[in-house]
Amino acid sequence: MSNFAFMPSSLRVITDSAREAEGHIRGDPHASCFHARFALEAIAHWLYRHDTKLQLPYDQSLGAFLHDPGLQGSTCKGWG
Repeated sequence: MSNFAFMPSSLRVITDSAREAEGHIRGDPHASCFHARFALEAIAHWLYRHDTKLQLPYDQSLGAFLHDPGLQGSTCKGWG
């Protein structure tokens, strides 16, 4: 059973990437890291789309998303 079974179907891209990362953790750690990063990027994009207080940074790289001061005080609630 996956650790991500609780995720709603509306977040399929995130869930699929997280499950791929989970599935490769022992057999192919490099592939696992790739899928984990892809899932994290999808989560960041989801946050910026759904939290109206967040403004997309000019640089839309994962580092820019994670270091954006607005993300630190995000009030987005719920996944669906």
